[in-house]
Amino acid sequence: MIPVSRPKNNIFRVENGPKKEVVILLSDMVQYSARTSMMKPEEIRDFMLNYHEKMREIMTTDGEELVDVEPLAGDGALVIFDKRPGEGRTEICTRALNAAIRMAYAINDGRIPATRMGIYLGDIIQAKLGDRELKFGSSFAVANRLEDLCNYFGTNFLMDREVARYQGDETKFLLSIGKVTLQGLQFPLNVYTVYKPGVHGCPVDIDESRLLEFIGIKNMAMELFCGNSPMGILPDFPAVRKKLLKAQKLFVELTGKEDQAIERILEYIRETPSPESDFQQQGMKLSSRKRDSLGIRLFRLSQQLLKAMDREFYHALVVDTDWERFFVLEWKRQGDVVVRVDEAPDGIYYIDSGEAETYDKRGRLIATLGAGDIFGEMAYFSKKGKRNATVIAKTDLVVRKISSDDFKRLPTIEKIFHRIAQGRRTRQRAATPGLQ
Repeated sequence: MIPVSRPKNNIFRVENGPKKEVVILLSDMVQYSARTSMMKPEEIRDFMLNYHEKMREIMTTDGEELVDVEPLAGDGALVIFDKRPGEGRTEICTRALNAAIRMAYAINDGRIPATRMGIYLGDIIQAKLGDRELKFGSSFAVANRLEDLCNYFGTNFLMDREVARYQGDETKFLLSIGKVTLQGLQFPLNVYTVYKPGVHGCPVDIDESRLLEFIGIKNMAMELFCGNSPMGILPDFPAVRKKLLKAQKLFVELTGKEDQAIERILEYIRETPSPESDFQQQGMKLSSRKRDSLGIRLFRLSQQLLKAMDREFYHALVVDTDWERFFVLEWKRQGDVVVRVDEAPDGIYYIDSGEAETYDKRGRLIATLGAGDIFGEMAYFSKKGKRNATVIAKTDLVVRKISSDDFKRLPTIEKIFHRIAQGRRTRQRAATPGLQ
């Protein structure tokens, strides 16, 4: 550890003694650059002063002392909710969330530009540098990450679990967003927000009972998504997906649009259909990864080679990627029969993770399949039009299946699978009987 010494001229001194617990609200205006790019400096000054003054008025309830909104560089702002005499965590957490909700109402009404807010309960320490009062603490970084995350999940504000835990009247409207490990942080956060009439795309006249039904389904799904070790609940992505689709359908009925936070979780499950080994401890890892320049170069080269070999296939696989949504995730348990010999085909399968074994009519093992393997296409290009092998999950299995109807409505994809089937048949004739 590198020792840190204070300046000898004593301009740096701790003013308020030990650290104190506060709720930090960090905000950032959406599309600030676009709004101000054509303004003169004095116009930006007036615009921002008016914005921060409105924030101050909106965040302050009737009869309370004015909230201190501290402008930061550009369009950012910092609000610290400190404990007043006789107050504890409940009071400061409640005041912070109420301020964010009032801001959300104002955004919905058009009284203030769209703004993202991160709310975090943590420790800070204050000091003076000359005549300036400074505040220090890692809590600012966490609040900033929560504010950044609002854009990803499509929310006006996000809070950590500690802020959510100390709520009263708003508890029934609390919505779990998920467990995430944010970029630059070494610990996960359980992230929450509030969905209520007039907030986060919910109409003012929304049916509150059905909104609470939506919140209940979503929160149940997120508990299954994150897992709960003390209660013995392990992450269950198939059940999560089912409940989230139900919640999404209800949200569309209530608001006329999809919930972005739900789409993000469904997207995560599509890309990572099986929880990673440390998922229950770390949750979703939303850190930026270093780009693999060699991998990118090889991917681009393979695209160009595919284009040179077959332009039709290139456009179907690389340019017009709408086909991908027809491959629906399915989870199979060890021992499940995925397809059975002599049955009519109901789709083609791609193995995302796990292993499967194929058996002929006599029950003899033909082959073991793993991640990246395709099966089920042969039945569509044989004279009998039937499965000629049984496929059983050797381990827990995650597959992506395109149904017969969807397969037949995509002519180029059908051609690709026809070519795959021809290649498999050629190899079978040259060696031993293989897959259907």
